[in-house]
Amino acid sequence: MSQEPLRRQTGPIALGPGAGRHPSRQLAPRAPTRASPAPVNTLAEAVVHWGRTRPSQPLLYFVDLEEHLTVLTAGDVLHNTLRLGANLYARGVRQGDRVVLSFDTSPEFLECFLACGLVGATPCLIELPSSKVSVQAWGERLRAKLRLLDARAMLIDPDFVDLAHEALSEYAPEPGQTAPFVAVPADLVADAEPLTPPTLDADETAFIQFTSGTTDAPKGVQISHRALLANCAAIGEGGGWDSDDLMVCWLPLFHDMGLVASVLASLVHGLPTALLPPFGFLLKPSRWLWALHAFRATSCFAPNFAYQLCVKRIKDAELDGLDLSAWKRAYNAAEFIHADTVQQFTERFGPHGFEPEAWRPSYGMAEMVVGVTCRIRGEPLRVETLSRTALATRREAVPVAPGTRADALVVHGVGRPLKGIELKIVDEEGRPVPERHEGEILLRGTSLFSGYYQNPEATGAVLRDGWLYTGDLGYLAGGELFICGRSKDLIIKAGENHHPYTMENAAGRVAGVRVGCVAAVGVNNAQTGTEDIVIVCETTESKPDALRQLCKHVEETVFQGAGIRPNRVVPVPPQSLPKTTSGKLKRAYIRQNIEEFEALSLLVKPPPPLAVVH
Repeated sequence: MSQEPLRRQTGPIALGPGAGRHPSRQLAPRAPTRASPAPVNTLAEAVVHWGRTRPSQPLLYFVDLEEHLTVLTAGDVLHNTLRLGANLYARGVRQGDRVVLSFDTSPEFLECFLACGLVGATPCLIELPSSKVSVQAWGERLRAKLRLLDARAMLIDPDFVDLAHEALSEYAPEPGQTAPFVAVPADLVADAEPLTPPTLDADETAFIQFTSGTTDAPKGVQISHRALLANCAAIGEGGGWDSDDLMVCWLPLFHDMGLVASVLASLVHGLPTALLPPFGFLLKPSRWLWALHAFRATSCFAPNFAYQLCVKRIKDAELDGLDLSAWKRAYNAAEFIHADTVQQFTERFGPHGFEPEAWRPSYGMAEMVVGVTCRIRGEPLRVETLSRTALATRREAVPVAPGTRADALVVHGVGRPLKGIELKIVDEEGRPVPERHEGEILLRGTSLFSGYYQNPEATGAVLRDGWLYTGDLGYLAGGELFICGRSKDLIIKAGENHHPYTMENAAGRVAGVRVGCVAAVGVNNAQTGTEDIVIVCETTESKPDALRQLCKHVEETVFQGAGIRPNRVVPVPPQSLPKTTSGKLKRAYIRQNIEEFEALSLLVKPPPPLAVVH
């Protein structure tokens, strides 16, 4: 019997000056009710629950680069994922199998992801090739992950299916494994026997996400349904989500802040998400703000650099008629939060309805699903100015007057632990430290991951006595967490600890330096017996005089903003600094291969003068 095709509602949408509200978001005046997560045990059950109880409610909006809009209701999502799931089952995918997904932001990606869950299979997320990764390197990574996962299938964006076939032509499975079949979503819409989703245990794996690998090789983080639903519920409760909420997301969906914090947490609560392709935001940051306007959005997750990009790149003419007054939660997470970015964004977009109360500085990581701490509405937005000397020498967070620039480190609070999460700070010996003492952040609770897939050694290195050793450094003050950085990023110069983020932020303010494209690293100097501080920054400048002036300006700005003078500044061309798939700088790689970046320097130093013999 012929089955109904995939359901889609499509049409145009404008994101820019003069844009109105989307008709589905013309909300009548009323008191919203508190949003509650679906009463279920797995993500698949949540899809079924909302598809049956609220079939006509819009659940997903997709805006592509040409500003074409696709809308899926909860009923559409259930119908489409059941159809795709039936085809996966017909092609041999069974409960417990691993299915690799590699897509850009699209309806097809989320439908395939959720369809895997309805079959009982485990979706495993892998990024697409990008301009910063060669096709050969992507193919090598793909084969390694397929071999590790023993994947049953690979579902991929149609634009990249030929690359997948090419990569698999050189694939040699381990003994006992078989090569996965490769399919695009259009291959999975044939008539098939209707799918009856199996009953899954809450402790089964919901998905596997590979870490971004900022300091070492990526590892497959296993997240159970129990942990996923617990974290989604905690994010919604911590944010005070209500029935009128809508999330906007431009983040990549193969990473936790895009997929879980933005999309799945909303879905679990039966709330809609409007999605934009990441490249669209980077190309034109104002599209993000106009999406918030058009959908009368209340929430969005983004890293600090995104807010800074809006301040620097958006022109006044792009803001005519923009209304951000519905934006109640501006989550700032995934990288070091700079207080000046928060202030500049508030000042720039306050006239368009953005309120300081909207800020939700947060902290999270994939090994805890995504969310760990968050500022709660009504609590003060805490920013502390600390004595850099006290932190560097005694690891004490000693407040000083904000104007004390020469010896000041500005640190942003990231709120309190979400429900079900415990947190403590310990020293190098694992002993708890008092408040206002810096140490490693340890976590445990209902959101804890199930270990790294097929990697007990790596799991044992971070999980000890039920606690997750994060490798992140911070301190507690008044019950609130303050993040100082990662232990592996620390620069140790003359016995003092220096975090790179303040230096990078200062250098990033210099005209000609690309936003988010500055790395501060410590490089061992055998002659001095300590580390040199090296600033590597991308720039579009090319003239020698301009480059020399830029380097001097960076050096002085870092000294004024961070209280320490770098030993050298290395200007490099755009796209030189390596980043993870989630956009984080690979400082460890830069530090270990500093000669490679110094060879890229745009500023050719003159040879040393010849010795004069008298």
